[in-house]
Amino acid sequence: RKAAKTHQEYTRSASNGRGIDRHFLGLTLVLEDGEVAPDLFSHPAFIRSKSWRLSTSSLPYCPGFGPVVPDGLGVGYGLSNDSLIFNVSSRRDNNYVETFCSLLEDALTEMKGLLEAEEMCDWVVPCED
Repeated sequence: RKAAKTHQEYTRSASNGRGIDRHFLGLTLVLEDGEVAPDLFSHPAFIRSKSWRLSTSSLPYCPGFGPVVPDGLGVGYGLSNDSLIFNVSSRRDNNYVETFCSLLEDALTEMKGLLEAEEMCDWVVPCED
């Protein structure tokens, strides 16, 4: 629950333009023509962090979201009290989208089992934190 709350707070902050990616975008945009960018901007990890192979978005009424790089996946999702909806999109030449969807389903099924086990535990014997 703590992790979910922290994620929610981070997401809200990023949605309001206070994510670290906005900071780096701002630094990139203020560079003058011919000005040398900080070393960080040419670091392989920094460059890789700007390529979003998995791009996700929670869209309340239309869970569709496209990939933002040629070899990427776009995952739109919608959540309600008793269901989850996922829309996974990719370019036609993407050869791992079916594997991703299968693994996503496996992970969600496993999480459901864990939540149901916790629910059963609450009824049978108090769970330890």
